[in-house]
Amino acid sequence: MASKPITQITAATHFPIKLTSSNFPVWRRQIKSTLIGLEIDSFISGETQPSSRLLVHKDQTKVNASYLPCTSREAWEHLNSSFTSGSRSRVISLKSKLAKNPKGSRSVTEYLQNMLSIADDLTLAQSPVIEEDLLVHILSQLDDEFGTTVAAIKELKLHYPTRNCLTN
Repeated sequence: MASKPITQITAATHFPIKLTSSNFPVWRRQIKSTLIGLEIDSFISGETQPSSRLLVHKDQTKVNASYLPCTSREAWEHLNSSFTSGSRSRVISLKSKLAKNPKGSRSVTEYLQNMLSIADDLTLAQSPVIEEDLLVHILSQLDDEFGTTVAAIKELKLHYPTRNCLTN
């Protein structure tokens, strides 16, 4: 049986996105994609089991020096549980911001860019906003001076405007 070549993984080369409290879903996807590409994802999925903690040889039990106190799978699960709650609170915070982000004194361009940025952040956090909901959030927070524009958009029989229509 031929052995697999050893692949050296470096953070700078394989993982350009550094883990922060706000980007865990993106970081996790980057890590999983790399591990799948290198065909070593079985270490975090649990398919590859760690060495036995103890070795039995001639009726003697010894601690296996090659056993890692924390397996790759355990480390991966710990990262997931540690950051998932933070990701959930970030999603809730972003959704609140999207719902309560009036245009105010900003230009329409600034306002739209900010709303689209929040929607993008939600997508990165694996909680994408559908276009119809995004449009509702945007239109409902415009000033009264945009009343006729809002009414006209609401009366359109076409599909809701896409992101390209909002930014052009």
